[in-house]
Amino acid sequence: MAEGAGGGAGEELFVLRVADEALADKLHRVLREEATVHGHVELTFQDNNLDGVLSVEGVPYPVKLLNLPTVVEAYKTYDEINMVKINDIGQVLLVGPPGSSLPDGPEAADGVTPPMRNARQRHFKPVPKVDPGEVAAVERDLLALLSGFAPAGMRITDVEEEFVVDPHSGAGSWQRVGAAPAPAAAGGGGGGGGGGGRGKKDKDKEDK
Repeated sequence: MAEGAGGGAGEELFVLRVADEALADKLHRVLREEATVHGHVELTFQDNNLDGVLSVEGVPYPVKLLNLPTVVEAYKTYDEINMVKINDIGQVLLVGPPGSSLPDGPEAADGVTPPMRNARQRHFKPVPKVDPGEVAAVERDLLALLSGFAPAGMRITDVEEEFVVDPHSGAGSWQRVGAAPAPAAAGGGGGGGGGGGRGKKDKDKEDK
């Protein structure tokens, strides 16, 4: 289904998916010029442009406009050999039986081909439901951090660390820089020994 003509910039394409088998068969035969429609075919939408009604020979069929899980490329051919891309299709018009209820939108669960059945649940993560107030609070905290201020109820502490590897175990860990080094072992015993040695040499000189 297309809006506009001539493949111009204003052309918009949709996939028409008819769940009513009798209507689908009738539309196929009409497109192949194997049958005719008695009356007229009319498609109307409500103010939201998502819910509508397809009237065929006076019978109303509910219509829902849904977004496809992926974009589909549309091609046409003039000689049954060469294919020319004409547009991208991102939405589907789902037509249900008379009086039926269609799935809630705006996202379609299935793609166009059988491998894309239930593609939105199998291949794509669900849209997270986040409280708008929580999003606004996080935004304020980020702006405060970027401005050099601490968010409400928090305190900023600057800590410089370095990665230190234990020479014995080979394990590494982050340790705070600037920590006081362990005190060195006292050398009083060695100094005393040296002093004692020098005193002995002086005594030997006096004896000589």
